[in-house]
Amino acid sequence: MLDVVAKTIEKYSMLEGGSRVCAALSGGADSTALLIALKDLGYDVFAAHINHCLRGEESERDEAFCTSLCKSLGIELFCERVDVRGYCAEHSVSLELGARELRYEALFRIAGESPIATAHNLDDCLETLIFNLTRGAGAHGLASIPPVRGRVIRPLIDCDREAIERFLRERGQSFVTDSTNLVPDCSRNIIRLNVIPELKKINPGLTSGFRSTLSALREADRYIEERAAELLNKRGNDFSGLADDAVLSRAIALYLQRNGIEPSFDRISSAKGIISSGGKINMKKGVYLLAAKGRLSVERDIPEEPERQFSFSEGAYDLSGKRVVVTKLSPFDISRYQKNELRYFVDSDKISGDYTLRRLSGGDKIRLPGRGITSAVKKLLNAEERRTRLIIADSAGPVFVEGIGVSERICCGPDTREALIIDIKEREK
Repeated sequence: MLDVVAKTIEKYSMLEGGSRVCAALSGGADSTALLIALKDLGYDVFAAHINHCLRGEESERDEAFCTSLCKSLGIELFCERVDVRGYCAEHSVSLELGARELRYEALFRIAGESPIATAHNLDDCLETLIFNLTRGAGAHGLASIPPVRGRVIRPLIDCDREAIERFLRERGQSFVTDSTNLVPDCSRNIIRLNVIPELKKINPGLTSGFRSTLSALREADRYIEERAAELLNKRGNDFSGLADDAVLSRAIALYLQRNGIEPSFDRISSAKGIISSGGKINMKKGVYLLAAKGRLSVERDIPEEPERQFSFSEGAYDLSGKRVVVTKLSPFDISRYQKNELRYFVDSDKISGDYTLRRLSGGDKIRLPGRGITSAVKKLLNAEERRTRLIIADSAGPVFVEGIGVSERICCGPDTREALIIDIKEREK
């Protein structure tokens, strides 16, 4: 098995000799074999065990096993516990998805700048292909689990489970078994426990034959991926007039990923449907995909916040993830400033009464200095800006629009003695 792992690392340029690498360690056969293999091959390996706290005493047993194993191998181990049930309740996601998101978040935090090695193997790839096939999948789904994804590497990806367990038996190395993997109560377990054994009755060499098929699928997938990335980098969000359906689909998938949306067959199909006709579709809660003239954009709901009442004076005011900073400038000499700068200057003597910091309302209008007309604010902004820009208003309407400027009725002039400068920026988290 060591030879296969070494060739896989070299083939996919996963690591350089002696590299420091973080091994994701659950204590199961696959991750135990991975840890030992990396150490035997001379890598500077350290381990991370994420306790999902979902299986009571069994979870405690797994953590204790990993601690003992790493101690016996002289490998540094980092253990972290995550509240999967609480996370899933808060974010309305399944236990499987919640556990995965928290696990990778913790792994990246522990690994720092080092690559993360996970123990996915050839059998996992076969199970994933069948799982994707049952849901409907394109070339990318059929290519199954990639050997490398960003900083995540999979050195066991060309090893089957039989070879992994044989490697451990020859070493006299024990491992733990997750009891939930032995019950056919979810799709992946049904595939692993019921479907694949039946397929092996037809072809006992199923896994070996699948290795060749998977290699061909990955080559095709890699070619499409490269073409799609080139297209996306060249054209940005413009998807109009693209005839190659395979590349178009992958480019859309990459676009969705870059905007924090997990691509799926249905989401990609829906996106293709609105590219030519235009429109807006819901991707997930509070996230929408828009198309206009072949260009895609992503829109997200902004949590509603009550408008902020304040006295227009020097200070800082927060709303909708932004900070409005008002700075006093006295004495003020208008001749020292360019016209564009004066858009953000307010004459202090023209300020009176109560003011409101809020987002755009449909009927808002503003008369900008030197224009000679009163304009609807929404006509001065694009769709995204209408959703996100802040407005300062008094009882008579807007006196300042973020990115546009101040109203004529409070702007600075030659007689201004003291000015207030308005600066709006994203609030630091």
